[in-house]
Amino acid sequence: MHTKIKFLKKLVVISSHLIFFIFSNKSYSQIIYTDITDATPNATYPLDLNNDTIIDFLIQFNQANKVMCKPQNNNTYSGDFVGGVHSPWALPSTISICDSLLTWYDSINPGTMASGTSAGHWVGATNKYLALKLIVGANTYYGWARFDVLATSSSFTIKDYAYQSTPNACIKSGQMALGMDRNTTENILSVIPNPFNSSATLQTISNLKNATLTICNSYGQTVMQVKNISGQTVPISRDRLPSGIYFIRLEEADKIIAIEKLIIID
Repeated sequence: MHTKIKFLKKLVVISSHLIFFIFSNKSYSQIIYTDITDATPNATYPLDLNNDTIIDFLIQFNQANKVMCKPQNNNTYSGDFVGGVHSPWALPSTISICDSLLTWYDSINPGTMASGTSAGHWVGATNKYLALKLIVGANTYYGWARFDVLATSSSFTIKDYAYQSTPNACIKSGQMALGMDRNTTENILSVIPNPFNSSATLQTISNLKNATLTICNSYGQTVMQVKNISGQTVPISRDRLPSGIYFIRLEEADKIIAIEKLIIID
């Protein structure tokens, strides 16, 4: 009888520790969302993504009608590299932000979000998301910040931002809490098969009209582009591309509607 009681007491203790471990891990893994009063600065907004009083990114515009993203320390933003210019992506909601999905640029390569009325992905953008990578000590965190940018690139408004508190964990653009997105939708874009050897098919959930498909390499450089795409399926041919990781960017009416990773194998 005493042996049975001792066993039950040990079982209770073990169960308590297990429950504590589970809930401790749940409380640790969370998205830290910061809602701010919409801010339209005179020139510069110092973005402190994790609210630790250390400025992580400077978002600036100048008299030349140019909006810039300038990472501080070892932090980075995601974008592409076209025509000698690094341009941060203006992401729609529910795009996964991870190291394996997007290309990243640091303080050596400040990003031109918008310039004038036509250069950069952010010209005239409304409720689009800047993909951000935060380095704190030996840990890497992923996050986003939501902006509007005038069609003249003469000003911007920041609305809110968030980051995933678990190191190396992905976050979706617009995601404010685990299991909840600002706009929950199906995946806009899929590639079948992926990885592929010689050809694949791109499928979308809606009919495209005069869309543009751009394929970039892991450095963000454009290696292939197909314009005037219509319909819901697009064939992709490898051509002479070497094996490796690439990124598909789908644009319609000069706005990014989807980004997806593409893997080519031999």
